[in-house]
Amino acid sequence: MLEEPEIVKHLRRVTKRRSIYPPTSVVGVLGSSRKNGNTRMLTDAVLHHLDSARLFDLSDLSIAPYDYDDAQTQDDFLPLAEQMAQSQMIIFASPIYWYSMSAQMKVFFDRLTDLTKTHKMLGRSLADKTVCVIATSTSKTPPSSFEAPFAKTAGYFGMQWGGMLHGSFEEDRQMTPELNASAATFAEKIKSALQAPCALSTPPPIAP
Repeated sequence: MLEEPEIVKHLRRVTKRRSIYPPTSVVGVLGSSRKNGNTRMLTDAVLHHLDSARLFDLSDLSIAPYDYDDAQTQDDFLPLAEQMAQSQMIIFASPIYWYSMSAQMKVFFDRLTDLTKTHKMLGRSLADKTVCVIATSTSKTPPSSFEAPFAKTAGYFGMQWGGMLHGSFEEDRQMTPELNASAATFAEKIKSALQAPCALSTPPPIAP
């Protein structure tokens, strides 16, 4: 159980961040080595169809690697996690680098450990959110290993898994009619999940 001073500080942080960034239904988290690359283009194509969505580019934020001594508490990780906790849907967007998520996204995912230790209240507040992934590569299909870290992490925190959109870019930065159609279809799936979140299966809650 959190001590009262920590609860007060947590609530103050949430209130402060809300005054800067009002809550939105959908929070997107982009992790890529290119700010305006294929992943950003496909993500923008999806978010274009959603009324209440905000995209956070990890390249614009200062998020340090995970620290066993919990020394990295003044960077941008907690404010972003609070934005996620205030939303209904979280979209992670990453290119596929060597069969896995980008380095930027991996640093962020490692920091989720903070929400299981020193910030458990914030971690528990992620329960019942819906998580999905947008991924891009030059291959026709993503590697089978790519989706698992996202889906299993969602399950660990008691979030619902909303699936993945994979965009195959045969030509760099060229949004084809097929990619635009896939983005529109995925956006409709997100809208349906927002309207009827209980229709999705809920994984086990986060461990105490």
